[in-house]
Amino acid sequence: MPVFRKIFLNESYYCGTSVPEGDFPSEAAALIDEVLAAVPEKHEPVWFRFHLSDIANQEGLLRDVLARKGLSGAVACVGQAPLCGARAGVEAWAIADAQVSRPQENMTCVETGRNTLLFFNTPVIASRGSGPQMTEEFEAAEKIVAARGGSIEANLQRTWIYCRDIDNNYAGLVEARRNFFSGRGLVPETHFIASTGIEGSSYPHNRLVRMDSLALFGHRREQIRYLRAPEHLSPTHVYGVTFERGTRIVFGDRSHLYISGTASIDRDGRVVHERDVTAQARRLLENVDALLRAGEACFDDLCQAVIYLRDPADYPQIKAVFDEILPEKTPRLFVRGSVCRPTWLVEMDAVAVSGAGDASFAPLAMK
Repeated sequence: MPVFRKIFLNESYYCGTSVPEGDFPSEAAALIDEVLAAVPEKHEPVWFRFHLSDIANQEGLLRDVLARKGLSGAVACVGQAPLCGARAGVEAWAIADAQVSRPQENMTCVETGRNTLLFFNTPVIASRGSGPQMTEEFEAAEKIVAARGGSIEANLQRTWIYCRDIDNNYAGLVEARRNFFSGRGLVPETHFIASTGIEGSSYPHNRLVRMDSLALFGHRREQIRYLRAPEHLSPTHVYGVTFERGTRIVFGDRSHLYISGTASIDRDGRVVHERDVTAQARRLLENVDALLRAGEACFDDLCQAVIYLRDPADYPQIKAVFDEILPEKTPRLFVRGSVCRPTWLVEMDAVAVSGAGDASFAPLAMK
């Protein structure tokens, strides 16, 4: 799949997959070059996430390619094979009219006047087991936001959590996250954090949980609005997990909408259309549409979408459903990734940007 790009004002979003070149470093280098060639003049790449077919053997090679190209900061790797047969897929985001810095390893800071966006992950963790590793990830995130005068409750806006062997390790992740949140006052009566929790392997093999994070600083609390569509899908705490369905960040000149991992679920928290992957795909898209509309947005505002599929054999029919419903040029990526319940066969998360801002808040663009 070629690299698809969507531009909104001073932002640009990308998704793409590599083309067979005979060896992984060549394919990865060509994919990165294609993304960089698509970046408009004056836009600076902020973060990359690579989805790899064999992370144990490819991550080190990819890091070497990135170093040769001078790319650092918030670069993430997850073992989720692209379903088109490529060795690597990529998501990326770039921005103009902003001050971009990389204050430490695996971190990129974007300053746009009053607003500061911080993308980061933790390169190495010491604990063992999905529960302790999840706790360590959140404690590391807490130290990072606290160093800037923030807190998990006020500043952490989005997480992407990848869990090796999710059928066996998700329960420990869920319990650890719930306990961490409750200790910081994040309970059903307050709010949680928008998140994706999906099957994905990391390097080394004993890293069962890895998390990417986005924090926001310099904002007012009323800029943060949580997306709910109770007639379509239940609050997550109904079935014992702790994340928001989506978050809308309202700026003076636009809104960012972060749609959490969304599956075929109903208003009571039940799986809809068991064993029918095509019907599940249509229902999850109905749910995503409802969340977008709750945030004054629609499918036309999508800038990035990642679709996770449990069984790669279902890819052709699932791709047809998404190609039918999503706008043609929406950057999207299809990868192998089991959802947190075995009966959920497909899931999607997304980023959308709409022009529905509020002039009483600072704009995202500096000019």
